[in-house]
Order: sequence, then C-alpha cells, then structure tokens
Amino acid sequence: MRLWILAIVSIAAACGGSPAPEPAPSAPVASIAAPRASEADIVVAQVNGRPVWGSCVTEQAARGTADRRAALAECVDFELLAQAAENRGLATDTGVRDATRTAMVSELVATEFEARYQTPDDLRGPVDRLVDKNLWRLHRPELRASTYVRTKVPRDASPDVEARAKQIATDVATELANESGLLPPHLLEAMDRHAKGSGIEIETQDLAQVPRTASFERAYLDALFGIPEVGRISKPTRTTRGWDVILWTGETSPAEWTREQLANEVFPELRRSQFLAWVTGLIRSSGIVIARDQDALGKLDEGSR
Repeated sequence: MRLWILAIVSIAAACGGSPAPEPAPSAPVASIAAPRASEADIVVAQVNGRPVWGSCVTEQAARGTADRRAALAECVDFELLAQAAENRGLATDTGVRDATRTAMVSELVATEFEARYQTPDDLRGPVDRLVDKNLWRLHRPELRASTYVRTKVPRDASPDVEARAKQIATDVATELANESGLLPPHLLEAMDRHAKGSGIEIETQDLAQVPRTASFERAYLDALFGIPEVGRISKPTRTTRGWDVILWTGETSPAEWTREQLANEVFPELRRSQFLAWVTGLIRSSGIVIARDQDALGKLDEGSR
C-alpha cells in the first residue's frame, strides 16, 4: 500500500516542471500553488481556482498512465490532496514547513489515511463480506493448467478415421513421452508434423487451472492429473471429440487457510479501494470545485502527434 500511495504522491514532481529548490532556513512556508513549467504551459483544469498544468498531465502520461484523461485525473487528485493538506494547517506544520507540496500530501495521507486503516480490523465489515464470498479459498485443492492437442474424430466417423486419429496421437505421445520441460509449442509442432497429409483435423487449446473435481470431462481430468510433473505429457486419451495428448503446464498447490489468513490476503486490495473513497470524501466534505478544460487537454493530444 505504501508503494501505491507513493506513486500518487510522486505526481508532484511533474506538477509545474522541475522540483522546487531547497529554501533558505529563513524562508516562509512552501508554496502551495503549483508553478508553471514554462511559458508554453497551459492550464488544463482548476481545483478551487488553482491551476492544474498541462506539464503535469504530460509527465504522468509519460510515466505509464493509460491515457491523458487518466493522467489528468491523477494530477487533479494530487492538487485536491495538496489543498486538503493546506486546509488542515500542514503548510505551517514544523515537520513540513520547509518541504514541498509532496511532503504535505505525504503527511496528510500518513496521518489521515494510513494511520486509520492499518489492519483488516480497521475495515472489518468490508473484509468480512469479501471473505464470506471467498470461503472456498480456505480449503484450496490442487489446481492444474494444461494444453492439449487433439486429433478430431467426428461422431459419425468411420473406423478408419478413428484408427488414423488414434495412431497420430500415439505417435506424438511416443515421441515426447520421455521429454521433460515441454512447452505448448513443442507439443503443437510434433502434432503438426505427424498429422501432416493425414486428412485428420487437429485442434489445440490452453485451459485454465482446474481442480480434479471440476465439472469437466472425466477422461481428460484423469489423464491430466495422472501426469507426474509439470512440463510432461499424458498418454493418448480418448475424449468425446477425439484423441488428446495433454501437457501439464502449471499448477497451484493445495493449501489450507484460516479465516484470518484470508482476511490478510484480501485487505491490501480493499485498502486501495478505500483510498479512492477517502479522496472522494475529501471532495464532498470540503466543497472543492473541480473544473476540467477538455479543449486544453485536446491541445496536449495534438501536440504529442
């Protein structure tokens, strides 16, 4: 959670260009308003009349934000937090008096959010509801992922088609039976080679992890869970649609968890959601007005082409 909050706080470095220089010991409190990066910088939004600069949006987009509108939202949120910190007197607090807007936002987040939401007990209601929806995770069985190659056998296929499909699958399985560390391309390459010119249609698919008790074709599951290790294959297996050679590609080991362990597992994601709700609450409680200039934002897009 700390790393995620620091990512939001780092927006300050982009707001108005380069970070402000260290003030002299006798300097007044840090400037609250974001400085303009250059004469070419444009205002793309206002938070209670204070500017959000295009340079902030451009910098955030360059850091990997999905698009400029998402980058704008991050810059607006930072300005909101900076003003909330100022309203709580953090601009004159001795601990951050000579610091930048970033330090003020960090102090606000630390004292009003992080200190309030530290353990699952601090979000007991939402945590309990999420745990109740995921009780199956308390007793997790072994899960296996797989890839198969199949020689297809239509329902009305002749005995000759059945025999040829089985032989191709057998040839593939025989070739790879003693190989370990196999990957799906190895399996497909062998199938393509053995099926070439046979007139038998083949197919392949990667399947997500499933338990042995999954609602799935029993012959397939028995073959998959009979493979001795990841990266090895099954024997040729007749399924309802043809002859399969199955590769075990990944697993999740079985686990027994307590309710407390599951609560600790889901807490970080709930805390991130709570942070967004907390920021929204700041907007509502303070009556801050946010005005976005879509035309100015469009100019940034034009300038990047």
